[in-house]
Amino acid sequence: MNSKITLLLIVVAVALVAVVTCPDKEAHQNAIMDEINTSMSKEISENIGDSNLEIGLSLLGGSIASKLLTTVVESTLRVRNYFVFSTGEISIEGKSKTVSVGCFGHVFTFFDADDISNSLDD
Repeated sequence: MNSKITLLLIVVAVALVAVVTCPDKEAHQNAIMDEINTSMSKEISENIGDSNLEIGLSLLGGSIASKLLTTVVESTLRVRNYFVFSTGEISIEGKSKTVSVGCFGHVFTFFDADDISNSLDD
């Protein structure tokens, strides 16, 4: 009987911690933008030229693209809160895709550089 009460208290404590630390929309946006910026930086560094002009234009273009993508993410991201975890979905042209899941104060993203490149090409 005592072990059942202890187990129940542990489950309730974990559930309360999950509810209190459930990430909000801002946390999802930050995690998504970190992933996008990392992918863009990698893409720019792989395709950058040798001249100072090419380097400067690449950095300027990356900065502009980052600001634009921040606006797109802010306007298209929908975060659903399920109390113990939350999901982030982005809807583009009527298609919705889950791109992040958050729990215990951390947001995990589910896309990579190929997804970003394909979305930008479209």
